[in-house]
Amino acid sequence: MNPKIDSHSSPQPLPCPEPYSLAQPQAEAQLQPQLETRPESRPEAQTAASQQANPENYVRKKTKPGRITGLDAARGVMLITSVTSASVLAPRPEWLVHASWMGLTLYDLIFPLFVTLSGVGMAFAYRNRVSRWVSLRRITVLLVVGVIYGAVATGDYTLSTLRLTGTLQLYAGLVALLVLGHLLGRTWPIWAGITLVTATVEAVWLHFYASGCIGGELTPTCNPSRVIDGAILGVHMYAQGSLGHDPEGVIAILGAFVTAAAGTTAGHMALASRGTLAHLGALRLGAWAGVVALYGWGLTLLVPAFKRLWTPSFGLATAALGIILFAVCFWIFDAPAGQAWSTKRPRFAEPLVALGRNSLLVYFGSHLLVDVLDRLGTNGGTEPSLAARLAGAVSLGLPAGWDAWGFVLLNLAFWWILSIILRHFKIYIHA
Repeated sequence: MNPKIDSHSSPQPLPCPEPYSLAQPQAEAQLQPQLETRPESRPEAQTAASQQANPENYVRKKTKPGRITGLDAARGVMLITSVTSASVLAPRPEWLVHASWMGLTLYDLIFPLFVTLSGVGMAFAYRNRVSRWVSLRRITVLLVVGVIYGAVATGDYTLSTLRLTGTLQLYAGLVALLVLGHLLGRTWPIWAGITLVTATVEAVWLHFYASGCIGGELTPTCNPSRVIDGAILGVHMYAQGSLGHDPEGVIAILGAFVTAAAGTTAGHMALASRGTLAHLGALRLGAWAGVVALYGWGLTLLVPAFKRLWTPSFGLATAALGIILFAVCFWIFDAPAGQAWSTKRPRFAEPLVALGRNSLLVYFGSHLLVDVLDRLGTNGGTEPSLAARLAGAVSLGLPAGWDAWGFVLLNLAFWWILSIILRHFKIYIHA
């Protein structure tokens, strides 16, 4: 038989030389040129040939960047603030209650921090093209789960008045707008332009709308949400439209997009800065936060900063805080550092990263859990809720005014331990 030799198989081994004899040098001399004429058999030659054949794949494998730790750490810090503030039971202090219309409270800043950091994460997710079906699935899941979430949180399952808006639905709208925005570009200068232009156009529009209101100010009875959201949603608005506005409706989504877009700009800026420029990344992010804050302050001349309509001045001001938080974490955990800190910082970051990697679950889950516990066991309002009884059981013997901290710490410990367990098993809840 004379089998056909596969052209891709290894060459036939050379015959072994005869045992050592006086003729051995001559045999070696004949063998050496044959080996030297096969450069493709050397590992470095094979690597070079592979690189020349497919240079893009070679570079991608060679220089594939790791995950930016600063984003997960910043999310972790934000979630500590979110979980603890959501765990404070009634009567809540004024600074932990949303402003009824104009003005700002500390509680008004927490969700915008989540939105800003979500914008940063969207820059990471969409730095390369993502299937439109993946995006559509993500948006659909957020919308459906958002409606269910709202019904469970309020205990109202009546279809005729079912609340169709909520924070998850607002988040779904932001995902849709950010996906469309990435069709225009995936660099931070483009996204900086999108942020500032959108904020300006919306501020001018709201300013002219307010000029038609009594006193030239936006009010609960004279605002675009009352008209637009009311026409689209009717009684399915926030509070069935009784407040004359929807802080989670179409108008609020437009304002929240300004916040998310500022975060997306910061995300693309961080991506462009890592590696050899990572030591400048935090400074660039700080500079961008300054631009955002100053521009937002300037827009207050057109429309005040308040959350109920998520005005662009409010959106930029809160985005600046989120970008500063991200910049600090980026500098601590991602910028070049000495050998000692570079070795230690992954251990310091890990507890925050465990929270941050499941930010969607922890943020919305912690709020939902408190809402449900605060509604259960009341017996029609005649008895303390299950949440109040738990708070009393873990009051830690602290004096009045401080006894609620036991429930706050219990809730935080629950979600933190759950996040650590999920991270251990590499389980991350995403839309």
